[in-house]
Amino acid sequence: MFAQELGERSSSIENLVLALERADRPATSEELQRQLLKAVHSLKGAAGLMQVRPVENLCHAMEEILSTALKESRTIDARKLDLFLAATDRFREAAGSVGDAAPETSAEDRELLEAMHRAVQAGHGAGARTHRRSTRFRADDLDGSLRIAAERLDALLYRSGELLTFNHILRHQVEAALALREQASAVRASSEHAGEIAVIQRGLRQLVRSLRQSSRQVQRASTALDQEVREARTLPFSEACQGLNRIIRDVAETAGKSAELGIYGGDIQIDRAILSSLRDVLRHLVRNAIDHGIEPPNDRRKAGKPEVGKIAISAAVTGDRIRVRVEDDGRGFNFPDSREAAPGNSPGPDFLQQVFSPGFSTSKTVTRLSGRGLGLDIVKTAVESLRGTVEVLQVEGGGAAFILTIPLSVSTIRILQVSCADHIFAVDTASVRQVISIDPTAVAVSSAVETSEGAVPVVDLARWLGIAGATRPLAMRAVVMDLAGRRIAVLVDQIEGERELLIRKLGPRLAGFRQYCGAMNLPDGRIALLLNAAALVDVAPEPSSPKAPILGAKPKPSRVLIVDDSNAVRSLLRMITERAGYEVVVASNGAEALEQLALQRADIVVSDIDMPQMDGLQLVETIRRSDQFARLPVILVTGRDFDDADRTIVAGGANACLRKDRFDAEEFLETMRRVV
Repeated sequence: MFAQELGERSSSIENLVLALERADRPATSEELQRQLLKAVHSLKGAAGLMQVRPVENLCHAMEEILSTALKESRTIDARKLDLFLAATDRFREAAGSVGDAAPETSAEDRELLEAMHRAVQAGHGAGARTHRRSTRFRADDLDGSLRIAAERLDALLYRSGELLTFNHILRHQVEAALALREQASAVRASSEHAGEIAVIQRGLRQLVRSLRQSSRQVQRASTALDQEVREARTLPFSEACQGLNRIIRDVAETAGKSAELGIYGGDIQIDRAILSSLRDVLRHLVRNAIDHGIEPPNDRRKAGKPEVGKIAISAAVTGDRIRVRVEDDGRGFNFPDSREAAPGNSPGPDFLQQVFSPGFSTSKTVTRLSGRGLGLDIVKTAVESLRGTVEVLQVEGGGAAFILTIPLSVSTIRILQVSCADHIFAVDTASVRQVISIDPTAVAVSSAVETSEGAVPVVDLARWLGIAGATRPLAMRAVVMDLAGRRIAVLVDQIEGERELLIRKLGPRLAGFRQYCGAMNLPDGRIALLLNAAALVDVAPEPSSPKAPILGAKPKPSRVLIVDDSNAVRSLLRMITERAGYEVVVASNGAEALEQLALQRADIVVSDIDMPQMDGLQLVETIRRSDQFARLPVILVTGRDFDDADRTIVAGGANACLRKDRFDAEEFLETMRRVV
């Protein structure tokens, strides 16, 4: 418990020190010093009670410095703040080993204590020797944990997943019992022992009723348990950003730069397992932004920018995925300086994607921080391990943005079950746009198929995996997938259905195969490997002239932004639109809706009128004044009472306006189809 508290208080003290370093008014500095003194004093008492002397001694020295500064109405200088940050490093290291044995004061602890004592004796900066810290990048810089043991939660999640699997098995048993009853009926029709058959039928009917009841009970229990465990495992997205301010400060100081961090969408809840991997990804991207993107103060002044650079990390939920954008206002990508850039490449989207290749670097020289071309390759690998995608953009006006799209949960997944050469595979439905029928003989002539959105390159799954069977069906199916705007059509033999299953990690024998990113047990006992969509996209050929006929191709679903301060209304509208084939993002008011529009594309906005912060009419007015979104269709769905004749006035520039008390789903969908 103390190790947990020590970790939490270390982060709190560190944040106060960083805030004190940025404070620009004496009154603010004084208040922050008082808060810091209270935090250090509390930690000193706990460390003393637990007899963790190294932490207690460091806290006592910090307390002396703070008390003296407050008594003399002075502000802590930068050199003492450096010492405080070094102390938080020692606190974190102590938290990692406090349970192993009685903590001993290390040589680094003693050196730090001596530096603090000299700082106290030297007074306000005069003659105090600076204690220089090395720039550190530790996994525990961003360590967030749960008070409930993570192993217990993982075990509970595994059991809840098993319950869901058992539920599928029970359903199969019900079907088997029904088949037996039908068989008994057939026997009775031709048998002289009708009485015995009647007994069998009564028993079968009772069995079917019992199995149905058991299935409903298991369904209710497993769903409730699964939901409880999911909620217990979640943490706010801000946990993944914990400690980034410190990393920005340390790296910028080493590089002679200055930058500040903005975090948006920090209250979004994400699975702990995803958060754990996301921390390292954000750390790499932040370091990359400072070292490669943010310019030195002099260069920024010459470019007409503020001396302090800006790094923004924003998160938004789209369906069952979280979209994280890491953006800086630096120089962007300096293509001529790219050490490993291939000859003839232009600075377009395809060239930008090369930054994720091993060995690629935009740095001319190799330094302790960068230049080896490893960081972004690590980012891509980590994101793909979460079944996510990462793309990079050159920001207009300068700067770069990395966009990560990751599932909100890594435990269960909705998959499309496909067969290919007598093998069963699973495809994550989040990346599936549509399923089409094609003629395999036509595909043999062309490397692409024609869809309603143009030519799509084809990947023959059997050939890619090296499992081609003796014969292929005459009418094959193609699963059209979309990852970060890159579309492919994956050729398979059959589509065997859609279901939600528990995903399991691959064993050591398959861990090195990028073609797969997980496995799952099917209800009939078979095992299906989950295909890595990112790997499929990477091997897709360039499309040539398409000749393959398609059947039943559907357009790419439009994205709907639903805006309402009522969670119930948002959920209802979301359910209706998603079942109609639309992609959906949500916001709780007009201001939040504008933030969502700035982060991601939307084809139509469906909004309430009366909402806090910014209502629907203000939202419509703002959209219509915008150069970028002026033509964006908007439907207002309101609880206000108005007649049909008043709709145009009430809408205030909206394309349509519907009443909630007369709401009809079909009318709503038809209105959407009409205005999009």
